[in-house]
Amino acid sequence: MDLTETLNINKDRVIPSEFILNEIQNSKNLQYILPLGLKTFDKSILNRGFHPNKKYLIFGVNKSGKTQFCYQICVQAFKLFSKELGYSKKENIKFTYYLDTENTFRPERIKQIAIAMNLDYFKIFKSVDVAKIMSNYALLLKLKEIEEQEQLQNVRVLIIDSINKYYRSEQGNKEISYYNTRKTFLKILKIIDDLTEKFNLITIITAQVAPNFIDDAIIRDMPVGNQYLNHFFSEYLYLSLKADKNYIHLLNSQLLPENKVSFKITTNGIEDLKI
Repeated sequence: MDLTETLNINKDRVIPSEFILNEIQNSKNLQYILPLGLKTFDKSILNRGFHPNKKYLIFGVNKSGKTQFCYQICVQAFKLFSKELGYSKKENIKFTYYLDTENTFRPERIKQIAIAMNLDYFKIFKSVDVAKIMSNYALLLKLKEIEEQEQLQNVRVLIIDSINKYYRSEQGNKEISYYNTRKTFLKILKIIDDLTEKFNLITIITAQVAPNFIDDAIIRDMPVGNQYLNHFFSEYLYLSLKADKNYIHLLNSQLLPENKVSFKITTNGIEDLKI
């Protein structure tokens, strides 16, 4: 069984080869490609980093590094955009929206990464607009609010950690119908899609997972709600742990080849694993 079958991906999404070649060429000319700061990841996995008008789904088991990626992206976004967009001398410019459904956002972790990079963490805090999200409906309302804000013209990155927490919990709530849960979840995915395209955002979303019970499957964990997620996300990034090593595996990309690299999580952030 190939990976498209494992992930239940609609094969009608296959893109003609000439379109792919044109997109790869055009991507080289895109401005503001956001690196994660790992040589192996940025070069080998994502063609220099995260690209505008792309939606990245990062999924994996608990403690595989999903939220750590989000923290590092906040710091890297400030580092890149404060320089490239000429905002270094301005106050309260928001580069990143961070919607936290997990209630795990830790400013002190961003501080550690910023200090390791010799950056002003107070300015980084001001560049990130953090919202605590307590339900799927609250997430939908927040996304609609963001869409209506004129300040979004300054924002370059949208982070949601995680997209399916409340979808997962509401599935087991007998007081909420599955129809309403599914309807709200699809509305959330649609508005994320619209925001990304309309404002040319780099959209990075984490997802909780459930075990994959297929024997000998390469992907041992599947995003909860994958039957809906795979219609909206252009890149899947699967985080896994094996023999005390962290791995990130690119899947489901329209333009880039499948690839896998290792990394480590330290007090200074996510770093290349040197062998």
